Amino acid sequence: MMKSLKTYNLDLDVIEILARQANKSQYVCRAVRRLCSNMDEVTPADFPTRQLLASLHARNDISSQMKAVILAELV
Repeated sequence: MMKSLKTYNLDLDVIEILARQANKSQYVCRAVRRLCSNMDEVTPADFPTRQLLASLHARNDISSQMKAVILAELV
């Protein structure tokens, strides 16, 4: 596949992640392709933890014990 050299500004935490990768270019290419192919998919990882917990707490199909644990975490 044809390659082209580009320069981008990255957040420091991303730079730290890339520093641990042997082939940084390949890692970024795979990550961008994976992100673009899944753009329309929504996963639980897309939401903040507290929002997920509040949604679970509002459901009727979980036990009262689980609701109590979730409520304790939310307070």
